[in-house]
Amino acid sequence: MLEIKSTAKGYVTNQDISPRLFEQVGNTIVRVICEVPCYADVNTLENSICSYMSSFMPDGIEVKTNHVTINQSSGEDARGRYIENLDFQVYI
Repeated sequence: MLEIKSTAKGYVTNQDISPRLFEQVGNTIVRVICEVPCYADVNTLENSICSYMSSFMPDGIEVKTNHVTINQSSGEDARGRYIENLDFQVYI
């Protein structure tokens, strides 16, 4: 499973992002951990992660999602609803 931490300085991954992540079945699970609360909706965050992952792929390969959210932890404060962590499926 690829783990991506969303920090105040950007994204940090636990492994390299490459087509090898998708070798076995063409898809993989991504866990996003928001070290600072993410005040976006789930689909927006998933799309942002796909764009980020696509930036590491060779030309012609794009990481996509059908927004299959497996697990989500969220909260709410004075600023609104936020995401703490999220597991979802991506494919190429």
